[in-house]
Amino acid sequence: MSSDSGTYAAPSQAETDAVNANPLFQHDIMQTLGTVLWLGPTSPKLSNLTGLQVIDAYAQYSFAVNGSLTPEGLNDLFGVTPENAAFLFTIFGGPQTLAYTTYAIAQQIQPYLEHPETPVVVVPLFIAFTIFTTFVMALRLWSRYKLAGGIQPFDWLAFAGYLMTVAWGALAVHHDHATTNLVSYYDRTWDSISECLRTYTALAMLYPWVMMTIKFSLLLFYYRMTNWNYIRWSVYVTAAVVGLNTLVAFILWIVQCPHLSSWDHPSETCRIDNVKQQVAIASIYIATDIIIWILPMPLVFQLQLYLRERILAIFTFSLGAIACIASCLRLRYLLKFGLYSTQSSTTLLIDAWTIVELNLALICASAPAVRALAIHYAPKIRSSLGSKPYSSKASAGSDHSSSGSSKSGARAKVSDVEKV
Repeated sequence: MSSDSGTYAAPSQAETDAVNANPLFQHDIMQTLGTVLWLGPTSPKLSNLTGLQVIDAYAQYSFAVNGSLTPEGLNDLFGVTPENAAFLFTIFGGPQTLAYTTYAIAQQIQPYLEHPETPVVVVPLFIAFTIFTTFVMALRLWSRYKLAGGIQPFDWLAFAGYLMTVAWGALAVHHDHATTNLVSYYDRTWDSISECLRTYTALAMLYPWVMMTIKFSLLLFYYRMTNWNYIRWSVYVTAAVVGLNTLVAFILWIVQCPHLSSWDHPSETCRIDNVKQQVAIASIYIATDIIIWILPMPLVFQLQLYLRERILAIFTFSLGAIACIASCLRLRYLLKFGLYSTQSSTTLLIDAWTIVELNLALICASAPAVRALAIHYAPKIRSSLGSKPYSSKASAGSDHSSSGSSKSGARAKVSDVEKV
């Protein structure tokens, strides 16, 4: 703030903490964030300044003209078009109110604002999961090639899901870099905010297709694993729900606002709340996660296995519950950080949990194949270490036993269950 417009002594940390603990100040923070989102896209000449610097520029101009803001002045100084000037005067309740609001934020609210830093979580998660998931996928494909006579269509679908997951994670890393080191909108330039919103939209539109591909790979695996009618019909219905949910999610992102880049058109009203839309889509995916998790369980219980092998098979297929938990946690953070708030102006934690969710889904889906590979090589490894080669009727039973029959006499393909 310039010296002629008045200044206030910087508050102590104790005073700042006391003000931020006041529930009424949370309204002031929301007003500041909203002001940034209104002034940012309408003031192109200031797009390289942080939100607080933009507000301060408006406050200095307001002080200089004694609150008598004009469309011509806003256009000359900030690049505000006449249409956007009319919008700003309407949304703030007139030029005098706009002047007062920016001056009040610059003088009375800004000194007490906190400046949270960007959480360092997306890049480490992306690197760690990409390395581990790549290793698991390599084991899966080698297991199918070595033990099951070749890589099947559902393996190629899973591999496509893996490539899409890596691409999604790389885009999330770009989102992280675009966010800069401070997360609040008032601490970032409009150029940064706009790029983040653009990247987040791309991530949100890609996410359903990645989920659909991974889920289809699992459903195709279950379909080919048995000829039991109720499982196959369950696969049909679940696949239809997943496919329709994905298509609806993608279309809603396109049609929910007059412009896809709605953040650059603050005067426009979106027809659909994008956070509610994402929550609804995510909830349906979680429901299908649960169905996919429990779908193979009746088949596993019908297998003629020794107790130890049955427990291992149940454990292997139960790993899908971990992916379900990750999906629920992602939904929790979507509800918490889907919109700017007094807690955060970043969606990076949503990105982080999405990376966890997608990678865990691939890892859990590959568990049966990795387990079969471990069973195959365990005796050779033990033998090379000088131990007595492992052999038992139990292991023989796991390779050659067949499932129980359904009422229609249908039988499950146990080789798929054990080796895929």
